[in-house]
Amino acid sequence: MRITEQAKQESRARILEKAAELFAGKGFEDTTTRDIALAAGLAAGTMFNYFPSKETLGMTMVTDALNQGTEDFRHRRTGEEDLTEELFLFIASGLRRLHPLRPFLGPVLERSLSPFPRKTVCQEGEAARLRHLDTVQEIISRHGFTEAPDYVAMTIYWSLYLGILAFWSSDESRNQEESKGLIDYSLRFFVQVISGASADTGEPHANI
Repeated sequence: MRITEQAKQESRARILEKAAELFAGKGFEDTTTRDIALAAGLAAGTMFNYFPSKETLGMTMVTDALNQGTEDFRHRRTGEEDLTEELFLFIASGLRRLHPLRPFLGPVLERSLSPFPRKTVCQEGEAARLRHLDTVQEIISRHGFTEAPDYVAMTIYWSLYLGILAFWSSDESRNQEESKGLIDYSLRFFVQVISGASADTGEPHANI
């Protein structure tokens, strides 16, 4: 019997839902693809028709959240922000959407977005990285930078961003205030790198 597109989408959504529950309750490392398939009411092998690996499944959740965060950012920006403020808003919007994934975010990102050389690259993670950097380039271009920052500058940005994600995912400070300070400081440093000007000082721009 041929499976309809609607049935496929429903199965995909059920897999993501059950996987999130298992990752949060049992832990990402201790949850197997068989556990997820059984919870979703699927044969163990069937799940691989939707997601080739547990890492891809976890990163798909992250990607969906980040895409929603980007949409939130586009609706929230007023056009009055300076460059640092707009970058802060972009990152903060993504973190808001990632918040439900915090219990298992660390190991997913470690497997999918690690800056260290890997034998296999998570395609979902690489696509998320490129989309994120494309939006950063778009933001930068709105603020008078006629030439895109070079490879070194964007590598610095991505390293700062991964550091922010790593710190934020385990930040237990009240309302993640320490993460807000880290984001603000990191972005002021990055803007200084690409502009050659001294970064100003001040309080974090927005709430996460």
